Amino acid sequence: MGTISKTIADDVIAGKYDDDQPRKIVKYTNAWGGESYGLICGRQSLDTYRASQFVINPITIWEKPA
Repeated sequence: MGTISKTIADDVIAGKYDDDQPRKIVKYTNAWGGESYGLICGRQSLDTYRASQFVINPITIWEKPA
């Protein structure tokens, strides 16, 4: 589970980091009200960024095509 910047999220969506096996990017509001992006790679559960007190209103903004 890794939190990334919007710039890196945009780069992943554009295919810049395809060698790192990115699988999904989730945009959410963090516990302090800021906008955050979570990156799921490799064998991590696709449910890693589910709603909680720290991950508010998670929305999948990109998922690697099968």
